[in-house]
Amino acid sequence: MRKTNNYPFVLVHGYLCWGNDDRINDICPLFGMWNGSAKEALQDAGYIADTPSVGMFSGMWDRACELYAFIKGGRVDYGKVHSARNGHQRFGKTYPGYVPNWGELDDEGKIQKINLIGHSFGGPTVRTLIHLLAEGSELEREGTDPDDLSPLFEGGKVKWVHSCTTLAGTHNGVTLPEQIERFVKPIAFTVFSLGPLISGTKLAKIYGFHLDRFGISSQTKHIGYDPTLVLHYVNLKEDNIHWELSREGAQELTKDYKVYDNIYYFSYYGVRTEENKKGGQSGTKDMWLPLRPFGWMTGNLKKEKLGKEWLPNDGLVNIPAAHHPFKDPWQDFDAANIKPGIWNVMPQEYKDHTSYMGVLEDKEVYKNFFLEIADRVTDLPVIE
Repeated sequence: MRKTNNYPFVLVHGYLCWGNDDRINDICPLFGMWNGSAKEALQDAGYIADTPSVGMFSGMWDRACELYAFIKGGRVDYGKVHSARNGHQRFGKTYPGYVPNWGELDDEGKIQKINLIGHSFGGPTVRTLIHLLAEGSELEREGTDPDDLSPLFEGGKVKWVHSCTTLAGTHNGVTLPEQIERFVKPIAFTVFSLGPLISGTKLAKIYGFHLDRFGISSQTKHIGYDPTLVLHYVNLKEDNIHWELSREGAQELTKDYKVYDNIYYFSYYGVRTEENKKGGQSGTKDMWLPLRPFGWMTGNLKKEKLGKEWLPNDGLVNIPAAHHPFKDPWQDFDAANIKPGIWNVMPQEYKDHTSYMGVLEDKEVYKNFFLEIADRVTDLPVIE
């Protein structure tokens, strides 16, 4: 087909992962790892692509606000009401703008759009950005002076997005957080306590926590350790990634999200477990070794609690979590019948969670996977 557009691609990472602002990305790109770089593969093919850093431990709202500032340019505004309710600073980093003319009309009177690709928790992140672009935030509009309101919270910008693609997205939440619920807060407290300790050091620039607004990390300066600040974040419900990764949190926070008729939606998901002797699921011999304990835990959840369909997984994400958002319409992918405003769900793949990051993947196969995504969405008719 003849290409209809060359809109930029934004590749959004998930939990514990990194992007441009973390130096680890220079030697080990999140989208590619030691098998090259999806970003560079897209650029070499003539596409515009980038991999921003958003908070690896941050909730979907804050990550969406960071994405907006990265793409459009300007200072991150987490919202006056949201920031006060969750006890953190309102403003964050300032960006020059990846696509500064995003949402503006070109010489032909057409809107400059973007394509969003989200892996894992990057799935709910890009959906949150779309939701805020389209609907804005009534709470922010009511609680903020109009002259002080971020354009993100105004709404009315749904036409700024051409496509949304998720890779092993945690749309409906995963079971692992509830399976290890009693360990989550102690582990989180220990991990987040490292934020102040490495703040201002070279390590913080290599792999930063990006929780500066909570006062528990900094890439540029050393900050003192205050356990009350760490506890504050650990004990949050809203704005806490661990709760948002759970089934309860994911479904509560996205209950008002919907699909839009001008956007094309695609969902990829993989499974690398197989039934074991006890009727549960265990990782296959091809699952990346560090994922196998989590794949076994996820695959051996008590079936009477959820149903056997929740046991097959990719090492971290259950099939029902990644297939498509429960409330949204969907159809099996059909190359001859790709529709906007509905999730086009790709066939189940024999992949684990990190396959979409390039782990254990053939370099050429991985590169072509992203080129196929890009070729597809740039061939689709633009809906103004």
